[in-house]
Amino acid sequence: MGDYVGVGTDLPDWRNIVIPVELRYKDDGDVPGEHYYPHIRRPKDEDSTISAEDEYLLMKKQVQDSKGFDIDFTKFRCIFNYKPVNLDDNQYALEPETTREFMARLSMESLEGFNEINSTNYVFVKVIKANFHFSAGIMFYITFQGKLLSDYVLKQFQTKVICYCAEPDFISCELKPEKRVHSIEAADKEDPKKPRLTDTGAI
Repeated sequence: MGDYVGVGTDLPDWRNIVIPVELRYKDDGDVPGEHYYPHIRRPKDEDSTISAEDEYLLMKKQVQDSKGFDIDFTKFRCIFNYKPVNLDDNQYALEPETTREFMARLSMESLEGFNEINSTNYVFVKVIKANFHFSAGIMFYITFQGKLLSDYVLKQFQTKVICYCAEPDFISCELKPEKRVHSIEAADKEDPKKPRLTDTGAI
């Protein structure tokens, strides 16, 4: 198992921050090779009114909001430094291991560190998706499922791992934040008797 950084360790800033979005290629004619294309991409004939600047701003927002984990690549035609990992393409793994197996191994090892830090006993279930960018190595943002040995409730985890050649450093592993309830209707379903503020226009 590679080094597990975990929570509360003093790290160089670049491993903790969200790496800024970079627009690499605007037009297909500028792309130097097929391997630069992400395997998930907006079709060429879909909504051609979206500008490269619009895509950049949207990519920047999605990266910042999700810290690099949740990016909807079907919204983008341009090519950025953030890309999705193709779990069925073995360019990220060394034979005989496949990319899917490699992402699973990184997830399982990061979950071991999570369990050790939090005194839990979660077990790995499967990889859901992964993104990456190059940064003194390959930085992976992996979303995977896990569950406690004592029940069958699936939880989503997010782990951030940087690989130098084939050696991983585990930067973080956390439960994926749950979406907050914003609507009054949704809040009432949780506790209809709970007092709430209403917009009456009064100050």
